Order: sequence, then C-alpha cells, then structure tokens
Amino acid sequence: MRRLPAPRTSTAIAVVAAIAVLAVMFPGLGIGQTSTSHGVTPSDVFTRTEPEVCAEVDTFGTNTLFGSEFSVAATSNVLVYFSGERSGRDSETELLLSFAVNDLQGNFVVGTPFEWGLSNNPHIHDSGTVMWSFDAVQPGDYEVVFDARTDPVPDPRGGGNPTAVLENCALTVFVIPVAE
Repeated sequence: MRRLPAPRTSTAIAVVAAIAVLAVMFPGLGIGQTSTSHGVTPSDVFTRTEPEVCAEVDTFGTNTLFGSEFSVAATSNVLVYFSGERSGRDSETELLLSFAVNDLQGNFVVGTPFEWGLSNNPHIHDSGTVMWSFDAVQPGDYEVVFDARTDPVPDPRGGGNPTAVLENCALTVFVIPVAE
C-alpha cells in the first residue's frame, strides 16, 4: 500500500477538519447549495381527500374549490400539495390552478403569485400534483383554498365557456415551525 507524502497528508487532513468544523457550526450549509429555510419539529400535517368528483370548473372558476382548515401554533412555513385527476376538457382548453391562504373569516392572507396551466388529451384522464410553500405564516387558524378555472385557447378553435372535471382529490398541508 502506497502512502501519501507528508505535505499531501497534512493538507488532506486540514481540509477534512475544516469541512467537519463548518458542518458542526452551520448544520444547513452545503457547498453549491442555494439558501434554504429549515423548520423544526414538531410539524403538523393536515389532509383532506375526496375519492369522487371534487369539482366541475368553467371559465368563471371557483372561489373555494377544495379547502382545508389548519392551525399554526408558532411562526411556520406552510407547504401545500394538491393531487387530483383531471378530465373532460376540450383539446383547446387549459386548466389553471392556484392556492390561497385565508383566515377563518375568509380574509385573504397570502396566495401563489401565478396559476399553474395544465392541458392534455381530452379523451383520457390525467393525474398530477401541484405544490407551493408559504414562508413565515404567523400563529393563528387558517384555511388553504385551492382554486381552478378553465381558459379557452385564444385562437379561432377556442372560445365559449369550456368545463373540466376534477376528481380523486387530495389536499395536504404541512405546517413546519420556523427555526429561531
């Protein structure tokens, strides 16, 4: 077995020691990683499911398609997932999805800055999941709502008030307290 020369050995040991010290001092630090927000335990999970049709939507959308109440005990990051099966759209129709968090009086607190647009072959059922995280939600009781609407393609083939069906829906909310 070949041994490394003394200068290489001491350099390698110094690099490993420096990385170990950084890992102990800064537990979330990673080389080449973007900055992240880490939560602490205990985390809460709130889930709502609907095995049948949970909504039929059109171009006018819905105000509360599929909601779930949740509580925040301490300032927390809130991670929301919606999964469902989509069907019934015309080929010239896009389904647009978004999230919002309201207080229990129905007042808007925070929402997604955009809508997710989904399209597919109108003759098949398509499944998928969309998610979004909301940072530093203050303590209180809230409802996360999931909104959907259809949008006809802006050309001669589109138009009218197309509809879409959402079924086999699941809405999951993770409440992860912020590390202080």
